[in-house]
Amino acid sequence: MYIPRINQENDLETLQNFMQSHNFAILVNEHDKQLTATHVPLLLDRTRGKYGTLIGHLARANKQWKSFNDDDVLIIFNGPHAYISPTWYENHPSVPTWNYATVHAYGVPQLIEEPKAVDHALHALVENHEQHRDPEWIMNLPDDYMDTMRKAIVAFQIEITRLEGKFKLSQNKTDNEKRNVISELLQSDYADDVATGELMQTYFE
Repeated sequence: MYIPRINQENDLETLQNFMQSHNFAILVNEHDKQLTATHVPLLLDRTRGKYGTLIGHLARANKQWKSFNDDDVLIIFNGPHAYISPTWYENHPSVPTWNYATVHAYGVPQLIEEPKAVDHALHALVENHEQHRDPEWIMNLPDDYMDTMRKAIVAFQIEITRLEGKFKLSQNKTDNEKRNVISELLQSDYADDVATGELMQTYFE
């Protein structure tokens, strides 16, 4: 990914927090001599590996997993994004741009095949998304049903070996222009605009 130095984000905690907050990711690798992508929720285990380990699963019918080998896959985590109008700047001439945040992770996937390990991965993913819900759904399924569901998926883990973070958030603008951009985004009727403004607020605190 092309990342100008001013937009580089290298802080590990920031990158890991971002991956956890935006964990519906895109898994990309080469399958049958063409690039293939699957949108998939992933769980980050920060305790395993230098950058952490991602855990997820694909439908067994999705043949992408059959191309998991010793080559890296790319996992893309996308955050909020927004169009930025030149009318929000003080200095002119200026041109429109797009603010956004994204993290790219790389690593070699390994299949999780032991049934108890698969179940642990599934429970962890469910618990991650059910926490704080009322009522909270507990994955306490009949054994025969669970066995059928388990056979329909392929679980995997990816120890992250490389991380790239790009947070393009008007870093090249003056403090006053940043405040103007944030203010305009927060007043928008579009949820992504508001989320981008909130991210900028947090980022520049």
